[in-house]
Amino acid sequence: MKNLYKRAAALALAATMTAGVLAGCNGSNTTASTGGGEVSTPASGDAADPASQPSSEPQEITQLIWYMSINPVAADTEKVIEKLNEYTREKIGVEIDYKVIANPDYKEKMPNLINAGEYFDICFTSNWTTDYLQFVGKDAFMDITELLPQYAQDTYKFIPEAMWNAVKVNGSIYGVPSYKEMGWQGGLVYNSDMAEAYGLDMTAVTSLEDYTDVLKTVSEKSKAEGKDVVGVSGLTNAWPMAAPYESLTGTPSLPAAGAVPEFKNFADVADQGVFNQYTSEEYMNYCQTVRGWNQSGYLGGDPVNYDSDTANRDNDFNNGALFSYFIQYAPGTAESMSASSGHGVGFAPLMQPLFETRSAMGGLLALSSASEHPEKALEFINLLNTDEYVGTLIRHGIEGEHYTAVGENQVDKTMGGTLTDNGYDYTYGWQFGTPFNQKWDISYPENIEELFMDYNESAIISPNNGFTFDTVPVETQVAALTNTIAEYAPSLETGSVDPADYIPKFLEALNANGAEALITEVKTQLDAFNASK
Repeated sequence: MKNLYKRAAALALAATMTAGVLAGCNGSNTTASTGGGEVSTPASGDAADPASQPSSEPQEITQLIWYMSINPVAADTEKVIEKLNEYTREKIGVEIDYKVIANPDYKEKMPNLINAGEYFDICFTSNWTTDYLQFVGKDAFMDITELLPQYAQDTYKFIPEAMWNAVKVNGSIYGVPSYKEMGWQGGLVYNSDMAEAYGLDMTAVTSLEDYTDVLKTVSEKSKAEGKDVVGVSGLTNAWPMAAPYESLTGTPSLPAAGAVPEFKNFADVADQGVFNQYTSEEYMNYCQTVRGWNQSGYLGGDPVNYDSDTANRDNDFNNGALFSYFIQYAPGTAESMSASSGHGVGFAPLMQPLFETRSAMGGLLALSSASEHPEKALEFINLLNTDEYVGTLIRHGIEGEHYTAVGENQVDKTMGGTLTDNGYDYTYGWQFGTPFNQKWDISYPENIEELFMDYNESAIISPNNGFTFDTVPVETQVAALTNTIAEYAPSLETGSVDPADYIPKFLEALNANGAEALITEVKTQLDAFNASK
């Protein structure tokens, strides 16, 4: 059977080579690599014969407690974990005590469990739940820097060095990041059937300014057909896509940005190192552009509330009442949406993918600093990232019960259209680790890994990758600035107010609430980070 992991290893190597070229163009970039040496293919179990490679030697079984955040908690979770344990007991002498909690509850419960000293071996952590940096700072997670090359060697080699650098804290690694797409890429998903019918060349769209003519055409031609099609939504997420920058606080909305030379933005402030992006010419231009869209009626009646109602947005997009919306794109998204929306879907990128420190913080598996079995825990995490049987089982469940195989490399969760709810399905399943060691659901194109390879090859590594900002010295200012931005930015960034009048008020409020103090603290910490290299 074709080894998916081998193709994924090639992906990582290709990303390494490209990042090296990028770094050659810009000496401040961190070069992505596989951690040194040639990428090796691990000895993974064959999904068609999971007992093909486990050790025949009887061994002591170690139980690992794994807290996981996932949504929703599938009905057949216990049955799948039983199947997983059958395999891992023989493969590495491990069985999992799986404590899965739905995402909203996990965000509250897991920090409480950690603070109460609850024993566990592995837990999910990120920058949006059970905060990775916060709990590293509390010594809740184990330093695995020295253990990784020995007990999770294949994973360690497979994940690019840029990602390991991004999750380091004071030079040490405390979690295994989920390696999928490298960074984030902003752009627009759009109804490609409508675009073709209206004679639109979406390949010509490379900036927001280009999109004005597209929206004008959609408005005019849809009205001529007796329709009232909203041209675009999602503008509350669009500003960093229009003029990409590196977020130096890890929170892109906070006023502390760094220029990324490859994007050729912020030339007038780039020499400051750290700057307030809201004072830039680029921000004024963005707000003026979307102000024009709003006044022309391209955004619907209430773009701020419309943006927040994603269920309504998705329904309108599928029904042809919405032409496009801004999105942080991942490979295969357009193809997957085409299969479910009832019409063709295309993607118009506004930027190359950008990999920043925060890009690696979206999901990690960390070991408790109190774990009594760190070696076995890392062996298990290694299986999650490299073993095709495990990768497929944990995402798609049990063959013949939750899915049917389609060829060698795909699965059908509907079992030929006979199921709508199969009891267990985490189609992409990025929270479990890299998706490259699975059989992919047929909703993804057969060349999905090639799409990931192309995406990752084009990723730009941010100049200050690996820098993590400690907010503690400016907690008061961060809280005040967060409230200020929430008050002003949505109206500005959806064109709901006149930027000529409103931006000066916004900047005055930012300054009054500590913007300069935040930027000064970021500069101080960034200087120390660079001096320590």
